[in-house]
Amino acid sequence: MKVLEGIWLDRKSETTLQDQVAQQIRELIRQGALPPLSMLPSSRELASQLRISRNTVVYAYDRLLSEGYAESRSRSGVFVSALLALPQRGREIITSKQRKALDAEGAFVSQALRTPAPFRPCQPDVTLFPLSVWNQLRGRALRQYGQDLLHYQASCVSGFPALRQGIAQYLQAKRGVRCDWQQIVITGGSQQALYLLGDLLVPSYGTRVYMEDPGYLGARLAWRSAGAKIIPGPLDEQGLQVPSDDSKDLALIYTTPSRQFPTGISLSLQRRLAILDFAARNKAWVIEDDYDAEFRYDAPPLPSLQGLDENGRVIYVGTFSKVLFPSLRVGYVVVPPELFEKFREKKHLLDDHGPLIDQATLALFLESGAFHAHIRRCRKTYAERQTCFLDLFYRSALPLEFRSTDGGMNLLGHLPPDANDRAWSTRLSRGGLDIPSLSSYSLKAKVPGLVFGFTAHSPHRIKSALEAMVKLVGRKSADLYSRG
Repeated sequence: MKVLEGIWLDRKSETTLQDQVAQQIRELIRQGALPPLSMLPSSRELASQLRISRNTVVYAYDRLLSEGYAESRSRSGVFVSALLALPQRGREIITSKQRKALDAEGAFVSQALRTPAPFRPCQPDVTLFPLSVWNQLRGRALRQYGQDLLHYQASCVSGFPALRQGIAQYLQAKRGVRCDWQQIVITGGSQQALYLLGDLLVPSYGTRVYMEDPGYLGARLAWRSAGAKIIPGPLDEQGLQVPSDDSKDLALIYTTPSRQFPTGISLSLQRRLAILDFAARNKAWVIEDDYDAEFRYDAPPLPSLQGLDENGRVIYVGTFSKVLFPSLRVGYVVVPPELFEKFREKKHLLDDHGPLIDQATLALFLESGAFHAHIRRCRKTYAERQTCFLDLFYRSALPLEFRSTDGGMNLLGHLPPDANDRAWSTRLSRGGLDIPSLSSYSLKAKVPGLVFGFTAHSPHRIKSALEAMVKLVGRKSADLYSRG
């Protein structure tokens, strides 16, 4: 058969000859070059043509028969299966749908594996992470705990005990958090923590939740998925404003006090005490999302809101996604004692426990001092990049103003009052830049701005990205300043 004359065998390949024969015939059938009911050459004939043993071809044909690509007829030979004789039109429809799905999946995977575009917010520079140290500690964890890390571990629903202990020590020493290690529950990132808290603390549809406006979209989605009614909390130069006296029915207050996302404002001490007083008087829970408090450049990090709480109303949420690397997916919650068992039960419904090998490795990373060394390195590098970003930006003469610049992973650039920040963001995205508008984080707030993440990018990349931005929006045009 002439079609099979195109079979080519690589005798140096690790793939066996019988597998190569079966694979190539299978592909010819799929492509339609060998239509249904086509007779294949005898095993002796094909073996002679390919200069291989007859048994090799017999084994290849047996593979095709077992997979349903071929059928054997007594005294007649081996044929391409008649069951593959779909109407041509039907085959085209199926192929088209499959191709669209595969193309979409391929595009998603390709996009997911790219490095963050400038200036996507909240992105750490993973090239600073000491991967060799991590791998050494991972090996030590496997040697220390062995196969126990590979089993289900019912005792680890709240997380790997050594990691919980290490986190408690860190929070007590560096963040002023008052907690026992047994209050800590390890979660799949801070987003899972917020989802669980919403499920636990929003008992019915319409429960009122007070949160910063503009504010973190992931938190807003978590509360809404639980059926909450979001009450936008306005911001001023001291941070989140205290709920009014007629808001006594609030179930939750969500805040990012160390460095408000996305504005960068730090919640003042006076405002912190007032919010804690409101929560105590009205039996509301306060969720403190401490997402990037480690990165303060001009002074030591601010102590936690939870450390000021005398009434046990603050639930502290943290994550390693920003300080280490996002795909680690390890967050944690310091849960008040009265909520602990219910929170733990809800966590158990999602999974028995997170990846124990990673948790054991992270516990050693904290214990060894590598974590603190990494934080110091990142803080120094990020401070230099922030200075570089601001210096280059002010030279660009773009009409943005940066106010809160004492730390963090992001900078909010305030646009002129008549600017359409969504139009700015859209035009920049067409040029390959990922700079969300302040409006996209807002419910009622109307101040226009752009949110820049600078920590993941080298000075050279910052410079080239800002040059691209100048070309994209440097000229004033009606669509960028039409508020609509």
